Amino acid sequence: MIGEANCMSRVLRSSIIVAMCMVLSCVYSFKSGSFKGSISIPPLLNMTSSADIERILSDELTTAFIKDGRVDIKTEGDYTLKGVITEYKRKPDSYSSGGEVEEYRLSVEAKFALVDSTEEVEWERNIRESVVYPAEEDETSALQKVAERIKDSLLRYMLDSW
Repeated sequence: MIGEANCMSRVLRSSIIVAMCMVLSCVYSFKSGSFKGSISIPPLLNMTSSADIERILSDELTTAFIKDGRVDIKTEGDYTLKGVITEYKRKPDSYSSGGEVEEYRLSVEAKFALVDSTEEVEWERNIRESVVYPAEEDETSALQKVAERIKDSLLRYMLDSW
């Protein structure tokens, strides 16, 4: 009877240890999706005919990354996030019954590459985001929303790829 109790006690202890290891490994897997290192974000290049869009989008992306806080932004980071704006379109999306534009759609496409200090490309990604906004709203505020969506797509990709 005493031998059986010791055996049961060992089985119970082993089961508890296995369960704790499983729980701890799950916690570890949730925390392991963080970006390793810091990045610098130089101004984006503009391959479109829309003037000054690269400055606005670069500023918005940098600010959005800083506010988000999951990636360390530095002037000279471990990696550089390079970007090229390849498309910028603003077109009517809906009209009133009288033929007036009620909403516009602003679409931006950009190609991004994350490169290390030796200029080796870690990954490349094309991102296209768009927003529909009221005709009376400022185009710059719509661009800020597009920049936020691009940042979200970039972070999702960056954090999932590590």
